[in-house]
Amino acid sequence: MTDARPPLAAFDDETFDRIAAETDVSADRLRKLARRHQEGVRELPGVDDIVYEWRNHFHMDPLLVRTDAVYVLALPGHVWDEFADRLELSAAELDALRAVHDRQARALADATDRLDGDAGLVLTRP
Repeated sequence: MTDARPPLAAFDDETFDRIAAETDVSADRLRKLARRHQEGVRELPGVDDIVYEWRNHFHMDPLLVRTDAVYVLALPGHVWDEFADRLELSAAELDALRAVHDRQARALADATDRLDGDAGLVLTRP
């Protein structure tokens, strides 16, 4: 069974290019990291399952946007620590990947003030 949507379907291609121009991480590397991140969430525990867990775990509902194609969340920054370990990211790669998610979250969500204190995270729904 294949996923209905490609892992990076929720991301604008230009976002990777813009963040690459602002960092030392190439756009191609950012795309690969974002794809690995999305695929990892899909594999374990699953996109819908992890969003459900986060919505029940954190005191403030992190969900900003939910469509058939995407979830946009505002999460405590420490959530990214686990992803960084799993993906074996350098500090520069982590910062750049977080910037991609933050930029894309701000483009998709109206409640961007929530992203001023939390970390944006965009998940493509399969």
